[in-house]
Amino acid sequence: MEIRDSQTLSSTTKKCIYLLSNKRYIKISTLIFLIILTGVIPSVNSLLLQNITDSIDKYSNQDLKCLSLSSLLLKWIVIYGAWLEATNILWRIYDYAYMKIIPTIKARVVDYFYDHIQYHEHRFFQSNLAGDISNRITEASRSLEMIFAYAAEKILRKLAILVFALFTLYTVHTVIALIFCIWLISFISISLYFSRHINEYSTIYGRDKALVSGKIVDAISNITAIRIFDSYKYEGKYLGTYLDKSVRSDQNMQWFMFKLRYVLGMSCTLMICAMMYYVIDLRSNLTISIGQCILIITLCIAVIDDIWDLTQSFGDLFEQMGSFNQSTTLLTKHKITDKSNAYKLIVEKPLIEFKNVTFCYQHNDNKFDNQSVAIKPFEKVGLVGFSGSGKTTFANLISRLYDIEDGQILIDGQNISEVSIASLHENISVIPQEPILFHRSVKDNIRYGNPNATDEEIYEAAKFTHIHEFILGLRGKYETICGERGNNFSGGQRQRIIIARAFLKKSPILILDEATSSLDMRTEKLVQESLHNLMRNKTVLVVAHRFSTLLSMDRILVFDKGHIVEDGSHDELRKKGNIYKMLCDTY
Repeated sequence: MEIRDSQTLSSTTKKCIYLLSNKRYIKISTLIFLIILTGVIPSVNSLLLQNITDSIDKYSNQDLKCLSLSSLLLKWIVIYGAWLEATNILWRIYDYAYMKIIPTIKARVVDYFYDHIQYHEHRFFQSNLAGDISNRITEASRSLEMIFAYAAEKILRKLAILVFALFTLYTVHTVIALIFCIWLISFISISLYFSRHINEYSTIYGRDKALVSGKIVDAISNITAIRIFDSYKYEGKYLGTYLDKSVRSDQNMQWFMFKLRYVLGMSCTLMICAMMYYVIDLRSNLTISIGQCILIITLCIAVIDDIWDLTQSFGDLFEQMGSFNQSTTLLTKHKITDKSNAYKLIVEKPLIEFKNVTFCYQHNDNKFDNQSVAIKPFEKVGLVGFSGSGKTTFANLISRLYDIEDGQILIDGQNISEVSIASLHENISVIPQEPILFHRSVKDNIRYGNPNATDEEIYEAAKFTHIHEFILGLRGKYETICGERGNNFSGGQRQRIIIARAFLKKSPILILDEATSSLDMRTEKLVQESLHNLMRNKTVLVVAHRFSTLLSMDRILVFDKGHIVEDGSHDELRKKGNIYKMLCDTY
């Protein structure tokens, strides 16, 4: 367990350093240098205070009656004032550098995580809540900033203060410096020894906290169901179980930190008592001056305050590292990637071939086992079967949303595992069952099919899909915002906007995944007209439940438990197809 935790801590630390310093070594090094430089402030303060005190101590009460002490010490007053202003300027330089560097790093961290997760396989998005993924991306940015703040501004600066304090004490008395050095080594050793356990607790807490966030997002996404079933109390109890788990992991981490802080605090008490005893003994022997006594005591007290802050910072740092580590689970290796020698797919004849393909379906026992099928260029093929029979997954295999276990899938004689994924997707348009739009303008949503499309081409696509007149009737016309997931529009309106998007893409292969299953008859007729226009001169696969859609298909493939069990036209299957006839009678 300790080895694994140590490896996790090391891996998280490396990722933090990489994301902070990638192409920004000089900037981050400048910030760190400025922070270390501020560590000298307590030592210089104590040295100045020593000189002022010793300067005052030189004069007896009798001398002060005839001398202007403020005039005599004006030099030290000016020096001390100049020093305070220098520290003010130093901190403002650091603040300016921080303002210029850290926000940029945070933005690039979000971009880095987002860019990585986009290329995960389809199963990744099926297995993770969208809100949870989003939260972990933004949490990575926030927690990385906090890690830098705690590691640099708190811990590194405090350690710099300790080192400069050790050097300052050495200039006063070597034995005092030795006492301080022994304590310093003990303190740091204890902190480092327990750091792995802090990381373990903080990682567990970070995971539980992220899970709570994900459950809240899931509930909000299904708020309509909660209202309809009046399940507010049930959802409260359901969330409460995860909140309780989060509270326990937080308390376990805090209890461990409580014990660690007590041990470290005890070491501070022993150090300051030993230091004060020795300082008093030295002064009683007139070995050191009053000013040096004040320097040692004030410096030690200042260090003690910083040490208490340091113990808190260790806990805060590892809590943030736990949160960051939870976010880095998004950075797992991509499972579906281009091969090193992948080439661009160029389709002249959109022929689709499955050759001895084997694929296991997720969450069920269905298996597409060593099967072959060919779909001719420009053929329109319907895919039917009971729910869970594998028809949608079959269509998804063509887009390589999943990788097959054995065999080959060819498009125009080219193995899709050998071509670049980007070029594969350029040649395939998909109209999903649930038409979801971006929270952007209508124009932006249509142009998504071709980012270089002109406004005239967008209008042409909208006319093609019978949505142009509707858009012109909107207050904002083509600049109207579609709303979250396109909820400002009806299902049929969203579907036609998506069809217009596919029209702009002009890909030779079209996949329709039950694109009209949730529409009323009138809206379906409009959408069907748009689809028939879109299907021209394309190879088309249609996943359908409504058999009115299948009547215009050249061919129908019937699926059952992951197998293609029947193949033919509607009329042929109506006569000889057992499952197809059963489906027709059912629907």
